[in-house]
Amino acid sequence: MTTIRKNIVANYAGKAWVAVINVAFIPLYIKYMGIEAYGLVGFFATLQPFLSILDMGISPSVNRELARYSVHPGQEQKMRDLVRTLEVIYWAMAIGLLVITLSTASALSTSWLQANSLPPAKIRKVLLLMGVSLVLQWPVGYYAGGLMGLQRQVLLNVMNSILWTIRGVGAVLVVIISSDKVVAFFVWQVVMSFLNVLAVSLLLWRSLPNAPRAARFDPGILKSVWRLALGMSAVSVTILLFNQMDKVILSRQISLSMFGYYSLAWQVVGCLFLFYYPVYAAFFPAITQAFSQGDREGLVKTYRKGSQLMSVSTLPVAVVIIMFSKDILRMWTNNAETAEQCHLVLSLLMVGATFNGMFYMQYAVRQAVGSMSRFLHIFVPALVVFTATLFSIVPRFGMVGAAVAFSTFSILQVGIAIYWTHRDCLPGEHSKWLIYDLVRPLFVSVAVAGVGRWFVNWDMVGVKGILTICLISLITYFAAAYATLATRQLMKEYCRRLGVGWGTNEAAKP
Repeated sequence: MTTIRKNIVANYAGKAWVAVINVAFIPLYIKYMGIEAYGLVGFFATLQPFLSILDMGISPSVNRELARYSVHPGQEQKMRDLVRTLEVIYWAMAIGLLVITLSTASALSTSWLQANSLPPAKIRKVLLLMGVSLVLQWPVGYYAGGLMGLQRQVLLNVMNSILWTIRGVGAVLVVIISSDKVVAFFVWQVVMSFLNVLAVSLLLWRSLPNAPRAARFDPGILKSVWRLALGMSAVSVTILLFNQMDKVILSRQISLSMFGYYSLAWQVVGCLFLFYYPVYAAFFPAITQAFSQGDREGLVKTYRKGSQLMSVSTLPVAVVIIMFSKDILRMWTNNAETAEQCHLVLSLLMVGATFNGMFYMQYAVRQAVGSMSRFLHIFVPALVVFTATLFSIVPRFGMVGAAVAFSTFSILQVGIAIYWTHRDCLPGEHSKWLIYDLVRPLFVSVAVAGVGRWFVNWDMVGVKGILTICLISLITYFAAAYATLATRQLMKEYCRRLGVGWGTNEAAKP
């Protein structure tokens, strides 16, 4: 099995298990803590991505640089010095971040969150614990980026699966047995964040090749990577602000209970990340290596294959969730009111999130090439208009208005960014990508899942409902995979290994 295939399998297995752990326990959190306390968990999830603002492009830079150095001999010392240098910068920022979060907890507890039953003193304590947990969890992304660049994604996913299992099971236990449930939940998050960053840092350093001397801080390395790092950082921050702005504005303008419903919908939407990110993570080092070696043909081939796998991994599940959102929420939470409050918002948000996921392969190409400024010309104006739109429609249309705005702006800005990436970095590939990598699997997914939605006329509850969703999802995945060249070839290969006939000649490569 090739490195890319091993990484894809490991990424999917690891991310799928983490998704199961995260999603499976949410109904228990709501049951034992209440929807208002779960709103604090949703606020915690909203804050986590904002930490990447301070990343300043360091995590994707260490990923790219280690992938690039790994294909050239004699770079062992430079690799270790790179990791040490960026590590020092990262932890210095983490200390500063801890001071900021601890000093702002009191103000947030009284002036931002709109709680009905939770006292301000308890919210302040929870916010302090959130801050410590977030700061400890933040450097995990840096070390994980280094491991992905070194193609050690199998080890990374094994470790993550173990740690997130302990985190999830432990959180449920402390919530059940503790009298102060919400505080106990966040104390456990602090403990697990510390263990997580310790484990992943040790794994990265042991994965680096041996060098003649110990790693040291080298200011010269900063000079060689700062420009690309800042470009990646600016784009990442802009995308992050766009993805979180709806939640920030809603958390101020609606009740904590209603924000809990919106956060619940976003939890489901966030699971889509676990379907497209493993493909991006597996293909990005290969795209970087092909570009570093000047292999134009290999770059295009790797990109197209990754794009098609991205479509097949993302579109079927997104379409099924959009069409069966109410049924899925009701079976998952076992609460008809929650499903009624969330299902429309979930379907609307999923549309925009799907197109954002499809954009990751073009983002990988821009990262490999090292040219990120073009994205800023698109994303910054879109963010400004999007924010102004939210302020005008949220007071009137609430959660639904925010979800519509998010998906509308996502489709517009991603469409422009994809076109410009093809024009600048992969000329001649845009129409091929549009027809073969997007429209074909999307059309098949909508058609097959739509037929399933039309035929289903029974009550979607219990085992019957779960089996129905699983069967429709499986058929939709198979149809999309068969309609897409890269996955059809994989299916053909595995059928040959199993001794199963496949049919006639394969279609020519688009």
